[in-house]
Amino acid sequence: MDAKSQWLSVVLITASLGSVGGWLAAYQQLQQPIARLNLVTPVFVLDRAKLIQSIPPNATQEQMAKIVDDWQAQAKKLSDAGYLVIDSTAVVAAPDDVYVRHDGK
Repeated sequence: MDAKSQWLSVVLITASLGSVGGWLAAYQQLQQPIARLNLVTPVFVLDRAKLIQSIPPNATQEQMAKIVDDWQAQAKKLSDAGYLVIDSTAVVAAPDDVYVRHDGK
């Protein structure tokens, strides 16, 4: 085996071992956070007061019913996806990003 082939073999073996080692290190580092994440139920908060405030004052009964039905359908989708959905009246404090916003369509 000439020097060039030996050098190429060493580089390929080193790169392979480095890749496998990096993957194993990343896998070990992620085990604890993933296990902890599996124990937490994601929560979303529905703010009915803001929903009611977002309804235009001249909205018809059908428009109001559609907005409320769309919002309840959104809550059902979140629930079906495994999220806990609660009303804002039950919340003492929560980060802003857990609130479900009405898109106003």
